[in-house]
This record gives sequence, structure tokens and C-alpha cells, in this order.
Amino acid sequence: MHVVLSALNAKYIHKNLALRWLYVSRPASFDVQIVEGVIRDDPMNTAQRILAYRPDVVGLSVYIFNAEETKALIACLLTLMPDVRIILGGPEVTYHPRPWLELGVEAVVCGEGETVFWDYLQGKSSPSIQSKNQASSEIARVDLNLLESLDSPYFLELDEADMDKRYLYMETARGCPYECAYCLSSLEKGMRRFSDAYLDRTFDRLADSGVKQVKFLDRTFNVDPVRALQIARRLTQLPSSISFHVELVGDTLGPEIIGFFTSQAKSRFRVEIGVQSFNRKTLLEVGRYSRLDLLKNVILQFSEAGVHQHTDLIAGLPYEDIHSFKQSFNTLFSLNPFEIQVGILKLLHGTRLRRDHEKYGYTFIDRAPYPITSSSWMSEEDMKSVESVANAVEKLYNSQKLHATMQVWVDEEGLDAFELFRKVGEGLRELKRPYSQRDFFQCIANALKDDVADPMIRLKSDYYRLSPIFPQPFWEEGELDDKGKEVRKEIRNRLDASEIRVKHMKIVERADGKVGSDVWIYPALGKSHSVLRFDEKYNLESETVYESAHRDA
Repeated sequence: MHVVLSALNAKYIHKNLALRWLYVSRPASFDVQIVEGVIRDDPMNTAQRILAYRPDVVGLSVYIFNAEETKALIACLLTLMPDVRIILGGPEVTYHPRPWLELGVEAVVCGEGETVFWDYLQGKSSPSIQSKNQASSEIARVDLNLLESLDSPYFLELDEADMDKRYLYMETARGCPYECAYCLSSLEKGMRRFSDAYLDRTFDRLADSGVKQVKFLDRTFNVDPVRALQIARRLTQLPSSISFHVELVGDTLGPEIIGFFTSQAKSRFRVEIGVQSFNRKTLLEVGRYSRLDLLKNVILQFSEAGVHQHTDLIAGLPYEDIHSFKQSFNTLFSLNPFEIQVGILKLLHGTRLRRDHEKYGYTFIDRAPYPITSSSWMSEEDMKSVESVANAVEKLYNSQKLHATMQVWVDEEGLDAFELFRKVGEGLRELKRPYSQRDFFQCIANALKDDVADPMIRLKSDYYRLSPIFPQPFWEEGELDDKGKEVRKEIRNRLDASEIRVKHMKIVERADGKVGSDVWIYPALGKSHSVLRFDEKYNLESETVYESAHRDA
């Protein structure tokens, strides 16, 4: 039997681990291929790639981020191959299988499919299969001892050519000990762990694999603090070219593991900490029992140590109105994490919030990814404000383009972070696409002109820092007065004396607000530019060079 396992990933750099587990668990009598695409691909093109293998069966892995695109792919597959058998699996279909059968799908695997999928194709019955003739009665769970006996899914021959170009997704355990009402992981009771011996064998092979970044799928990497630290220390023994991403529960971290992530490991690890809200009533209602003072302290320690820390907030949770969410956002912003993800609550099939949506007054889009549009506490207008904040945070803060500038404006001028991002986000919503960096900065300046005392001082500095070639100003420039001409002449003399070759030069106010000048230099040769900082007497205080990699951060 010819089988194609397929999935539409968010980006090329991602790859689907579930398909690879299915691949290594295949019976010897099956001829199996993996065909991956991305959600932006033309579904007919992906279907034609699958058709090239003339499969009898196509297995598709479905998630909220690819659900609508997978529906289009199913239609294309049935157009090209009317008799092909299509079997679905994945979290999006596990808890809501029946509507998918109406698309011409033969069956849905509910739960983990490493054994159920192949058993079904061999004619064996399973309570974890949903079809037109059978309702599933059990969510499948696989014995990890069985998986450990298989070939590794992490180092397949079919992946060798681009191991250094794509993320390697790994898992040290399955399951989650928490019961968050909005999360599918809450439906899986108990934890199952891969053995230390199995992980050691995997890490040994990882050392010579060429992989650059490993992302652990464990919902809570530090559920067992001793084991987590043991694994993390083992990972730091691997080549320094490999970095790692782990998801942590912040308020359960002890001093030893905090010390690890904030010292020798901080250059190797990207950590993700789910905050969701700082409203205690909200957290209790959704089953998150966070010790908020400890959580804030951990985030702050990571920030001060320079840890690459990704944090999350969810807008729309029970009992959180727009004022409460604003407080949650401003509290998190004050802790200065490297990234803040502002998400809208999604009512996933199978979760308690989806089941009880009427109780909380939720209105939502009943199409993946199922975002809410309002609740008993937040209006549609409130949700649009949050969306504006989310967009601006991505563009200004998480991109690192204006991360420091936004912190300065909030901390030093006492401004409201949520409101600043909201105003910029609303401005960006009106900006015609595609837009230039000049348009982007002009939009920010216009949005904040009534809030920030003099936004142009820092915006000019950021504008030049981020411009690899000499840019046209986005502000109006008049003729230099006598003082300006004197400053330009004196600085020119200093540059000539230092034999600095200059193609373009721009003199602006110092970004730190002190008396003096910042001079942006674009040399005649080279791929870098620099800023020279002079005091009021034209003494050179510092020089910072920006290479292309830095400018694009």
C-alpha cells in the first residue's frame, strides 16, 4: 500500500514531528513518503506533488493554523484522485472530527496516531477512530517505551539535506500537569516521560547533526525541576552552534535553575513564559494558580540578565475587562521581557471555555483559529484596541526596532505603555501597504506627537540606526542657522583630522537628551555605518558601529 503523510506548516523553516513519528512507526509492508508544504502554497500545487507518488492513502496532520488551508487541500486531492483514501489526525480534528468527514474524508484518528493509524489501515478496529460508521470513544495515547524502540524521527535521511536550515522539534515528555480552561493540553491527564537513556542517545546524535536550533514541544519543560536542570546542563555540552527553545512555568522555578538560565546558559536558550494575565480572579477562573509575585520576580531577573525571554498575554479571559487587561499589559511591559506576545483568546474545540462560551458571553468566529470578538467584559471595540496593541508590539517592540525607545518613553516620561502602543497600532492600521521604513517612522511620529514631549529626538536615532543606506529624512528640514553651521564645520574638522572618509553625514540631537550631537556617518566604502557622539565642546565621547546584521535586528 502506498501512503503519503502530509502537512501544511506555517513556514518552510518548520517541520512536522507527528509525520515523522508516523513514518518511523510504519509497518514494513507499507511504502511511505512525506510531503510537506506551507500554508501559503497553492493547494493544487501541493496536491499535485502528492499525486506524483500515486498514493492509495493520504494522511494529513491538522492544526488550528492550517485547518482552513487543509480543507482546500482535501478538495484538490479529491479532484485529482477521487478514489484516494484520506485519513486525518492532529489536535484540530481530535476533539471535533465529525464535520471533517463531510468533506470526503474517510476517517479521523483521535489522539496520538503512531499505532492507531497503521492498525486502521490494516483493518484492525480501534476506539480512537471516527468514521461515518463509527464514533470514537477514546483519545489514543501511545506507550513511549514503544516509541523509544523505533528508529529516531529526528535524524531521517529525507531531512539530512536541510538540517541546518530548519528547526528541529523534539520532546522529552508528553502531557501537561495543568488544567488551563483555554488549552487543549489540559485535556490530557498525567505526564509521560521519555527515558534518560533515550534522551542521551538522541543528544549524542544531535551533536553531529548540523542542527542550529532545537525547539522542545514539552508544554512545561520544568515540570520536574531536577530533571529539567539535568537535561538543560546536558544540552549545554553540545556544540555552541546549537541553540534551544523551552517553555517554562515561571513561578515554579527555583534559585538553582534560575541561576542556570541567567548565567552560563543565557546565550544558548530562548525561554517562553506564559503569563496570560495578572488578574488573580481571571487566573483562578481558568485554572491557572500562579504565584504572581514570584512570577514577576523571575521575569525581571531574566530581563536584567539579558535572557532571550518570550512572554504571553491572552486578551478576553473571564473577568478581565479592558482596564484590567491594560494593567496586565503595563505590568508585564514594566518587567522589560525581550518579547511580549499579545494574543486574542481562541475557543478551541474540546476546551472548557469553548464548552461554556455562553456562560461568559463570548461571541467568536466559528472558523479556525476561533478568535473571540467580544465577551461579557470586553466589547468588540475593546478587542479591536487589543489587536492594535498586538500589531504595534510586534512591529516596534518584539522586532527590537524601537524596544529601547518605548521603554524610555514609558519609564522616563511616565506614559501609559498600552495607550502608546494602541495609538501606534491604530496609525499602522491606516497605513497603506506596502509601506517604506520612512512611512513607518512618519506614522509613529504622527501617532505619538501629542503624548511624547519630543518624539523626534529618539526616532531620528532609531531611523538612522536601522537604515543600511543613507535615508531621506521623514521630517521637514529647514536651513541651518549660524549655530548649526558652526556645529557642522567643527565636526567636519574633527572627522578630517581623524581621516574618516565620509560619503553621507547627518547631525542630529543626542538621543539621550544631553547637550551635544549625534553624528551619523555613512562611509564611502564598507557595509557598516556608525554614530559618533560629541559633547557640547565637540569632544568625541563614543563611537558605535552598526553592521548589517545589527541594523536588521
